[in-house]
Amino acid sequence: MDLKGLIRKLHPPVVLYGRWEALLMRLCFAVLVWFNLPAFDKFPEQKTPVGLAAEPFNIDFTFVNDPANMAVLKGWLLPLMAIYVLGYMRWLPLLYMLVLSLAVGTLKNSQGGEISHRFQIITMILMVQCGWHLLCAGRWVVARLGGKPYRFSHGWNVDRMEVFVSQSAIVAIYLTTAITKMIRSDWGWLWQIRHVGVDLQKTWGQDYYNTLSQDAPGWAVWIKDTVTVHPWVAIVIFGPGLLAEFGAVLALYGRRWAFVVGVALVILHIGAITVMKLEFEQNIYCLMIYFVNVPFLCIAAARLGLGASRRQTHSKRVSG
Repeated sequence: MDLKGLIRKLHPPVVLYGRWEALLMRLCFAVLVWFNLPAFDKFPEQKTPVGLAAEPFNIDFTFVNDPANMAVLKGWLLPLMAIYVLGYMRWLPLLYMLVLSLAVGTLKNSQGGEISHRFQIITMILMVQCGWHLLCAGRWVVARLGGKPYRFSHGWNVDRMEVFVSQSAIVAIYLTTAITKMIRSDWGWLWQIRHVGVDLQKTWGQDYYNTLSQDAPGWAVWIKDTVTVHPWVAIVIFGPGLLAEFGAVLALYGRRWAFVVGVALVILHIGAITVMKLEFEQNIYCLMIYFVNVPFLCIAAARLGLGASRRQTHSKRVSG
């Protein structure tokens, strides 16, 4: 088999996402974007500029620190989100959402201290969706000017490709995370993770002094105490998380793989949030939309309920 044939064989198949399913995905994602565009009102300056706020760009993002400004910006966002959800001129609302997400995330990370990854996954999905729909708009313009119109093949269409590029962005994030862990640890991450108990004790201590509360489920306390007393257990508990990150690419190979990988990563993040006190809520929401595919599950449940209702009605008519 030649290289071209191998690439064709390994290329993920098209998944037949329906129109209403894709619309519900956009609706869920739009709601997520909306609630992740806060007005901070506590970052009047960019103390340690990063990204677009640093050289050579030096863009000032403090305008999103003003609640009044953010109220106006989000007021403009509402009709644009409606356009996005309905599927018209998606590149325009996506570009607007991308700029706002970049502004909020960059301002937050320009305050010094630890860099937050809270906005990363949302911004990445906005970026790839925006790029895809700008490409579609460019192809439409070329066709209108007399050029050759672009035609999808093998079952692909605009909506299905939108979901695919969104999933690909999520996969890229997890693969990058897994590879970075291995490189930064000189490929000894699994060996070094046995020392995580010390970090957990520090993290839980800092969290207690910040909140004066140590509320946590029993299983989380058990994990913290167990990996501290028995360091080797950490490899068994945290090792599968690394495998789930490397295995994220399997989510591109159909609904079932996406569901399995999505559930595994959601469990991983729930553990990280509860045990390691890390911020991964946005990752969970994106996984639930694009991997676990809650919109499809809702549609399937509605169809099953409607089918059961019709069968029950038919049975009553026959028996009557």
